[in-house]
Amino acid sequence: MAYLRGYELLMVFVLMVYVPVTIAKTSGDAKSLLTKLFTTDGYNKAVRPTFDQSLPVNVSIGFFLTSIIDFDSQKEKLTTSGYLTITWNDCYLQWNPSDYNGTSVLFIYQDNMWKPDIALQNGVSEFKGLGSSDLLITASNDGTVAWWPYAILQSTCKVDITYFPFDIQTCSLKFTAWSYFKTEVQLTDGSVGVTLTQYEENSAWTVVSSYVDTLQQSSDATVVFTMKLKRKPLFFLLNVIVPVIMLSIMNACVFVLPAKSDEKASFSVTVFLSLAVFLTIVTSTLPQNSDKVSFLGIYLVIMAGLSTLTVILTLFQLRLNSRDENRDPIPLWLIKLHKIVHRLRFKPRASAEAQHRVLTSDSECKDSMDEKTVESTKSKEQLSSEAGTNSVVTWNNVCNSLDFVFFWIYFVAVLTITVTVLSIMSNGAG
Repeated sequence: MAYLRGYELLMVFVLMVYVPVTIAKTSGDAKSLLTKLFTTDGYNKAVRPTFDQSLPVNVSIGFFLTSIIDFDSQKEKLTTSGYLTITWNDCYLQWNPSDYNGTSVLFIYQDNMWKPDIALQNGVSEFKGLGSSDLLITASNDGTVAWWPYAILQSTCKVDITYFPFDIQTCSLKFTAWSYFKTEVQLTDGSVGVTLTQYEENSAWTVVSSYVDTLQQSSDATVVFTMKLKRKPLFFLLNVIVPVIMLSIMNACVFVLPAKSDEKASFSVTVFLSLAVFLTIVTSTLPQNSDKVSFLGIYLVIMAGLSTLTVILTLFQLRLNSRDENRDPIPLWLIKLHKIVHRLRFKPRASAEAQHRVLTSDSECKDSMDEKTVESTKSKEQLSSEAGTNSVVTWNNVCNSLDFVFFWIYFVAVLTITVTVLSIMSNGAG
């Protein structure tokens, strides 16, 4: 028993010697410190926190982007949410923690102490300072002050629509100490670009890169945070570009209908109106300026122009088809065009059928036919083909030949223009 009591006394002695004593901080210590700083020392928030008033106060500023709320490209307005990390040294807020029971940090309402009146210089809403009267600022015993004002920022952003919807936009947030010059408040960047550790991905835009810069040539204290935003084009691909390509192909299909069809003119007009509707949709999406023109807009104008030409050619064909070749002779160049088209459309088919029949005849010739029968078969096929080309040409035949020519011209033109414009838009923005 004596041995156990001696062991317990030894353990108590060791704990008393080696375990540090913790002094609890009380509200009275904080009250005494605040009374000393703001009453006894006469802290004045209107005085810049530097003993030498000829020297500037160095303020470090960083920006944490939390989300891109909206990017209105028509109004050229970017709405973002995030918070700034602003730090500086206040020489009037320094104390010895041991004098106040180890109190090393104070939380002070932002309206009760000096702070740089930082504001968004390129904002589109009414002027408003950062933070709130209910927001607290952290002050350390060495004079270091930290301020984290959260804000929803609406800034201007000039939009370049050249490669829409594969465009990359460069937007900036300019923060300035509104009432001070560089000789009074010096703003420095406190981070590398825009910090995205708490960023929530946007469904329409991707942040490609960012950087921060201070305007050295300006007399104002300004820090500029710049972001490069890349548009996600899937929505416009599915809802604008693909339907326009389909309508452009349908524009060429107008010439598939027979020349004597009554629906040919109405079909061509319907395609033209559909393209005009899509042109209106794209125009309402883009900003109303003449500095830049989008390739998509040019593409829609070209397709609308081709559609207009299709309507004109269709009406012209209907007019020709109603003519009588006895009263209105067909020009020689149209007859030659018809013969060329006829050969292109029917001669390869006739020769292929003739060759097939000749091969079949050769295989059967071994049993029942001779070489003379094969030669006669060839001559009959050639005569039938020549008879088709030398038959009487009517205005309806000419219109059908013109349909064949216009269809392939339009199809190749639409394909070439579409591939060229899409390649320029997809590669030019990057």
